[in-house]
Amino acid sequence: MASVEVIEDVSAAQALAPAWDELAVACSLPLCSPGWMLAWWKHLAPSGGQLRIIAVRDGSQLVALAPWFVQSGESGRTDMRFLGAEMSDRVDVLCRPGSEPAAARALRETLAAIEPRPDLVAFEAVPVSSAWTRRLAGGVSGRLRFARYRNSAYPAPAVDLPSGTPEEWLAGRSSNFRGQMGRLRRRLEKQGGTVRQIRDASEVPGALTTLLALHASRWEGRAESGLVKPGVSELLGEAATALGPDRLRLWAAEIDGELISVQLFLAAGTEVKYWNGGWSEDHADVKPSMLTILAALEEAISRGEKRLDLGVGTHAYKLRFANSEDTLTWGGVIVRNRRWPRTRAEMAPRVLRYRAKLLARSLPAPVISRVEAIVKGRRGRE
Repeated sequence: MASVEVIEDVSAAQALAPAWDELAVACSLPLCSPGWMLAWWKHLAPSGGQLRIIAVRDGSQLVALAPWFVQSGESGRTDMRFLGAEMSDRVDVLCRPGSEPAAARALRETLAAIEPRPDLVAFEAVPVSSAWTRRLAGGVSGRLRFARYRNSAYPAPAVDLPSGTPEEWLAGRSSNFRGQMGRLRRRLEKQGGTVRQIRDASEVPGALTTLLALHASRWEGRAESGLVKPGVSELLGEAATALGPDRLRLWAAEIDGELISVQLFLAAGTEVKYWNGGWSEDHADVKPSMLTILAALEEAISRGEKRLDLGVGTHAYKLRFANSEDTLTWGGVIVRNRRWPRTRAEMAPRVLRYRAKLLARSLPAPVISRVEAIVKGRRGRE
């Protein structure tokens, strides 16, 4: 018989951290580790948010964990969300293989009794393969029922890492890719540069400061970056201390001691997650971000890790490395309670837009072209 604990304060969550982290490693979900999620909670939790981590045990063993918090908005709706919301992707309920049916029952029953009662359980930036919305919607005795929804999906390029050596992996890439990487490495070396992992704890704060500064400089005048908000620096510093250099990896390119690119990766189990980074446009000729990603990738192969997740978005530099894709989805389940009609109405516009996009992609190319022409014509008359 599964037992359930609802964790509502940070001290209790910290006490659970060793077993929680073991589960994150077993599930190969780096951004679900407590070292990352609890640092986010301490420094970036939304105003009024309340911790509601649900831990499921079989005897003394932790078999599942839902790293959630609740948040109420101005409309009066209460959402259950993953820790790290809007700062993390590829998150999910953690569960040991074979324990899913019992864990799903325990989560449904707990959601029926938890306070405050959620109106919606959001699954934001979860792998498309996740079955947890379906498991939760499987029903529970009593009044609580769930309706599934999905409002967006985005491609997430990845690199499936082979067994063997980094040299063997590189030999299997196109001659164009090998030639480019070789030229960039030689160009960096001629300028007195190198690429390395920053492992010394005394160097980490400065490297993180440089990462954020380079990132902000790249986005200045283009769009607002989510990394410039208060608390991000503290999140990264605390997570780096909690996880250490084997789990939170900072790779940097430097010339004559000056950091020109800093990229941040997190690892758990067989997965390495590229999170974000920054690089100097003054040294665009050596493409320092690509060289640092390449170094991190080669080191992951040497460790025997199986995949480098490059994160959501089909940016050109990601596609230069990627050899696979793993879609991320945004959606969740809506609770069929008294607020159900209003919650469903609030989510409907986003769901309908998503369905319209799916329908448009399924149309024959000539039809798509005609629709695009009509839309452009209407925009021109506005």
